[in-house]
Amino acid sequence: MGDRPVFSCRCHVFRIDATTKKTWIPAADGPVLVSFFYDPSKRAYRVVSIDSGKPIINSTVVAGMTFSRTAQKFGQWSDQRANTVYGVGFNNEDELAKFAEQFEEAKVCVARDTLSPVGSPPPMEEPDMRNTRVMSPVPPAEPASFEAEPVKLRQNNENDVSDHSSKRHSNHENGVEGLVENLRLDNDRLKTSLNQSQNNLKKWELELHTLRTNNSRLQSALQENSRNVEEWKSQLLQFRDENTKLHARNEELEQEIDNINRSGTHSPKVSKKSSKSTLKSEEVERVKQILEKVTAELVEVKEENMRLKQQLRQTDDRSGLSKQAYENSMVCQLQADMELRLRELVDMNRKLLTYCRKT
Repeated sequence: MGDRPVFSCRCHVFRIDATTKKTWIPAADGPVLVSFFYDPSKRAYRVVSIDSGKPIINSTVVAGMTFSRTAQKFGQWSDQRANTVYGVGFNNEDELAKFAEQFEEAKVCVARDTLSPVGSPPPMEEPDMRNTRVMSPVPPAEPASFEAEPVKLRQNNENDVSDHSSKRHSNHENGVEGLVENLRLDNDRLKTSLNQSQNNLKKWELELHTLRTNNSRLQSALQENSRNVEEWKSQLLQFRDENTKLHARNEELEQEIDNINRSGTHSPKVSKKSSKSTLKSEEVERVKQILEKVTAELVEVKEENMRLKQQLRQTDDRSGLSKQAYENSMVCQLQADMELRLRELVDMNRKLLTYCRKT
């Protein structure tokens, strides 16, 4: 005679993680059938569940087991033989209550059957003596004494089971409290990290706003400098025209000096004129050298300005705002130097024009 099912239900089955002893691992993808089987020959109860032809629960109920409700729809029990902890989750509390009731009933039956030998016949029902005539009223003293000892053993066994279940319940509560404390600490650390991230976000937003403001200022300054460069270019063209005129005037003076040197008569008026012409030629030569030097410097400044603009365009695409600010400051410094040179050239040009008009 084999096992026969006494109770069945559908639920989610879990097993405790063997390494951490804290996390649950699903034993099946979804709800499976879990059944209680009773073996009359061995007087044993088993909890069995099979998924896809593979047993996921095969737990023999013993007297020391305790089924604990750890949540409204979840319960668990420990199997020392299988060296694991099983967990079952239901859709409602009624199904969990039925499962717990059946588990407790199986445990009580196992504890009761361990007190009597396996081969003893099941207890017989007492006959109804109301309509039976008693022949001799002998008091049943000895059967009562025989029954007292099994009752005492049963009570001791139930006390041991209750003590064991209370110890396991206390250990489970300690484990739950430790898990709750770890979760609380993790929650505090996450809150601290979130606050730090929010503070850093505010700082980065402020820095981004500052960088955008500086970028707009630098762009406006660069546009203004570009307009100044255009103005200086037009002034440089004017200075070149005046320089050309001065060169032509210088050539005329040199021609007059050559004509005076070729003539043989040196009157006081002519000598005086020649001396003035000599002074003028020397002054013109000196001014000419200064103009050539300033013109060369202006050309170099112009080339340097164009080179820096090209570098500024190249670095603007691949560098940040800090490099752009540095390049803009270099351009501003170069433009200031060029402005100073242009002012010197303007002053020199004015002096030269004044001198030429006097002569």
